[in-house]
Amino acid sequence: MDVASLSTVASLSTDKTIVSVPTDKTNAVIGFSLSNTTIDVNNITLCDITNEIVSFRKEVKETNQQFECVMQKYSEWLEESTKKIEGVANKLISLVNNIEVLSQENINLKKTVDDLAVKLNVLEQKEKENKVEIQGIPFQEGENVVALLECMSDVIGFKFAEEMIDNCFRYYSSRLNPGTPSGILVRFVGKLDKMRFMDGRRKKKHLNSRDLGFHGGEGHVIYVNDTLTPERRKLLRAARDVKKSKQYEYLWMKNGRIFLRKREGDRYVIVESLNDLGKLA
Repeated sequence: MDVASLSTVASLSTDKTIVSVPTDKTNAVIGFSLSNTTIDVNNITLCDITNEIVSFRKEVKETNQQFECVMQKYSEWLEESTKKIEGVANKLISLVNNIEVLSQENINLKKTVDDLAVKLNVLEQKEKENKVEIQGIPFQEGENVVALLECMSDVIGFKFAEEMIDNCFRYYSSRLNPGTPSGILVRFVGKLDKMRFMDGRRKKKHLNSRDLGFHGGEGHVIYVNDTLTPERRKLLRAARDVKKSKQYEYLWMKNGRIFLRKREGDRYVIVESLNDLGKLA
């Protein structure tokens, strides 16, 4: 094609070779722009165009190589990160498993501790099984506590002998209400004598201090109870609360053990721990 007869203008950009063809065919001049400079197309040879194409292809190739290099590094980084994440995930799974194992061990240990605490309290209570606490006998200066015990035994029909006991004394407790006489602690040598003494008190209805010759002032009801450990006292208070809230008709103690019965004719329940109370319907 004759270049001089063309009626179009071509412009070449510095970034990419772009040819624009105007619609006006009169007095047209073909050229391209490099660095904002318009060059007459008559001075461009096929070699120049080829060189531009080769240069452009080289730039594209270099760009592709750079992109491939970046993608390779990204792929390696992604693979390494994936391995690290998998490692962390495995460690987390291991930690969760360890926590579950430790949690179960903790539950087992807690149960063991609770069981041991119950057994220890039973042993401590057993050590007190020959002891009784007598409440309601007024205090007198210079009193003979053994003589008071002998007098009470006569009233309740118990055949008392001093050899039956190895200790007897009055004790003071912060648990007593103001004006209430302090208690008397008696430790029997034999369990059977202690049980017979308590049975005699249960059979004697409405026993009070006047029956023992204390006629001055108000008469105090005389109670005889098992000596309890602090834990057993706490358990007894809790059992009383459960008796009221769950409407049990009967609550009693015998030889330091706590018994509950829902109603007449039902089987009794022995309460050894707070867990036993929690299981009651």
